[in-house]
Amino acid sequence: MNEQIVYRTDELENAIDYLEQAANFFENVENPHRFKWLMISLHGALYGFGVCAIKGSRSFHNVIKDIDMNAKKVKAKKAELESLFSEFDFDLDSMLALNVSQLISIWTVLDRCKSEDYMQRFVHSKVLQTTSQQNHAIKKLIEYRNQLAHFKPSAYGITGNYEKDIIMPVVDVISFLALESNNINYYNDESKMRVEKALHIFKIELKKLT
Repeated sequence: MNEQIVYRTDELENAIDYLEQAANFFENVENPHRFKWLMISLHGALYGFGVCAIKGSRSFHNVIKDIDMNAKKVKAKKAELESLFSEFDFDLDSMLALNVSQLISIWTVLDRCKSEDYMQRFVHSKVLQTTSQQNHAIKKLIEYRNQLAHFKPSAYGITGNYEKDIIMPVVDVISFLALESNNINYYNDESKMRVEKALHIFKIELKKLT
């Protein structure tokens, strides 16, 4: 029986979707959970575009943790894959790595975005450079996202100008990774236009705050 695919995505579409959702929530100032969803979706966009910027032509090796090939679960998965694909000409080691490995942390992704070893992929590639304000904003974004995504039973509230202190600096970093690093190959003009449209929404809404 043929099973219908109910959802399809990849690393670039994932990043674009997070950014679009962040822009939607940024426009929706009346939503009482606006802050929560901005922290979660902006975190996803920053993480996602960082992954896309450094992953390179090897698809995923630059963005996964090293695995212990002698670990019990790794050996079990390798045996499973060998039985399933023994008749086909697949790179089983790469398939194994993709199946059992974990994605590197967002902090490691951002460190690699600042490294020529990972970012200098093309003649016009640019390495990420962040200001102290952006570093502080990213730190707060990650802290809030983790607290909200793994919420403990509690009463929760925040104060301060998070649009200026967190949103603006983080969006600038995302904009660089997505459009200025020259490391992301968009499928077509429409995909890139979706990114530009979402970033434009932030620009328009942020102007209202200054």
